[in-house]
Amino acid sequence: MYRLLIVDDEYHIREGLRLMVAESGLSVEVSDVAGDGATALRLYMERRPDIILLDINLPDMSGLDIAKTIREKDQHTPLLFLTGYESMTYIRQAVSLQAVDYLLKPVTSEDFEAALRRAEDRIAQWRRSEEEAIHRHRSLEPLYREHLLLDLLQQRRPAAEVIQEMDGLGFFAEASGPPYTVLCCELEEAPQQETAATSNTPHGSMYGSSHVFAGLAEEAAVAAGAKAHSAAVSRDRRVVLLATASCRAAEWTAQQIRQAVQERLSQGMSIGISRPVQRMEQLCEAYEQAVQAAEHRGWVGCSQIIPYESIQTAEPNSSHLLEKELLMITEIRAGNDAAVHAILQEWSGQLAGLPVNQVKMIVTQLVLFVMRIVQSDAFEGQTSIQEQDPLLELSRLRHGPEMIDYVSRYFVQVGRQVRESREKGIPRKFQRAKEWIREHLQEDGGLNRLAEYMNMSPKYLSARFKQVTGESFADYQTRVRFERARELLLDPNRKVAEVAEAVGFADTNYFSIAFKKHTGLTPTEFRKTFL
Repeated sequence: MYRLLIVDDEYHIREGLRLMVAESGLSVEVSDVAGDGATALRLYMERRPDIILLDINLPDMSGLDIAKTIREKDQHTPLLFLTGYESMTYIRQAVSLQAVDYLLKPVTSEDFEAALRRAEDRIAQWRRSEEEAIHRHRSLEPLYREHLLLDLLQQRRPAAEVIQEMDGLGFFAEASGPPYTVLCCELEEAPQQETAATSNTPHGSMYGSSHVFAGLAEEAAVAAGAKAHSAAVSRDRRVVLLATASCRAAEWTAQQIRQAVQERLSQGMSIGISRPVQRMEQLCEAYEQAVQAAEHRGWVGCSQIIPYESIQTAEPNSSHLLEKELLMITEIRAGNDAAVHAILQEWSGQLAGLPVNQVKMIVTQLVLFVMRIVQSDAFEGQTSIQEQDPLLELSRLRHGPEMIDYVSRYFVQVGRQVRESREKGIPRKFQRAKEWIREHLQEDGGLNRLAEYMNMSPKYLSARFKQVTGESFADYQTRVRFERARELLLDPNRKVAEVAEAVGFADTNYFSIAFKKHTGLTPTEFRKTFL
């Protein structure tokens, strides 16, 4: 029932109107009556009626003045005006106050009932609008929350202002406090053939994948038991904010997100993990860390979970421990277990006397170099290595000896799998050909000399070499030549001319030009960068 407040200074008119309401059969009841303006305003504030009928001429104030006071607080309650005078001035004021009707005394029951029906319609219309507004607000709230999160993480507005709005939305419940960790989830592009094959399905296209991805990251985080909020930075990048999450919990959540995406979309995902922070004002820094870590996938390979601390560079005073990193890569590529063990044994002794944080930085940088092999050298068994998440495993270790032990075992395993993969299906004769090329880089003759060594014609050897190894003789020789050049340039005691001669260049200037063409740096620039 709609509650009606009748305001009129004449008793018999109030009672007559009350009787009309009772006999109308409408969903309206007279909840209160008032004979003056002060009482009417008090009843309005106390009872908040649904409809108000106002006599314009009251002893203490005009019904129009009462309506103006009400309209200052309330734009929606239907107002009906009752008067004995048909004044255009009164009518204009009533219209300006959004009156539903203007009734002249003596009012008939038909006119009064029609006015009440219009008031009912006005209330129903307003309530429908309110419901639609609430529905729109609820449907837009997730997008609003995403905008707030990005405002905070990307510093698009003052942090204090954004945090206040977040509190107003109940962004974090009382139990969802620090530490806070940010995950940057980067969806890898689907293989071209797979995309083409599934482009007609909603989830097969890149658009479909991105659409599913939009909700999948947060869903997986919540399913893993995390208190999480997420936002889309771009079509293929989503940031996830974790509250009350330890380092191990953040890593576990990242693994669950990656697994969910792999299962639902059959696509890989790289996830960067920030360091935990204690205050929401620090989340912009955590966001930058997570983005930097995720973008490091170009170095360590795709579909990795990359903690920010794992991409830190070793301190300058420990750089001498990394001088043999390219030599290490060469030995791992060659699958030379004995040489890898020897280098690791030498490093272990040198690392033993350093603080744990320096040890972690150095061994992590070595792991990064080796992971690049896994990324750049296509070979069978790559998946089994990548699934180990070496950066994630390393970030969990807290003691120097266990870090060195883990890294040693990882390097040997990578070297063994590289060697086994490359040897699989390649005749031993061509393994000897590769070894001969490495040992004769500074000699002239090239393909003809190798043909003599292999007892084959140069033409047949060239065709078979590419067929068996996947590289032409010239491409392989060039690649090995510059790999060896990079190794030798890391020895500060060697002159550039000596390095050029050692890899088969008689002209130092030509060597410098060729080296820059293949590496992007001159020999001198290379040394400044890595020494």
